[in-house]
Amino acid sequence: MRSNFRPNIRLATNILLVIGTFSITLKIAPVAEVYREKNLCIKHLKHQIDRDTLIKRLKIVKQANPSSICESILKS
Repeated sequence: MRSNFRPNIRLATNILLVIGTFSITLKIAPVAEVYREKNLCIKHLKHQIDRDTLIKRLKIVKQANPSSICESILKS
């Protein structure tokens, strides 16, 4: 009779790799969001995107001043 020890170890290793991959992805997502916002603000300051596009992509209220919002985003 053959032992199932090796296939079980391989299966457990694969499951742990999948769990680890998803946990890393979940930890990186907020960092990516911050850099996305910073890049949008830099493009706005370089006049590569207009004010309405910036407001839409950052999902902010139109009454807010994008320049002051960009300053606070770029400082953090």
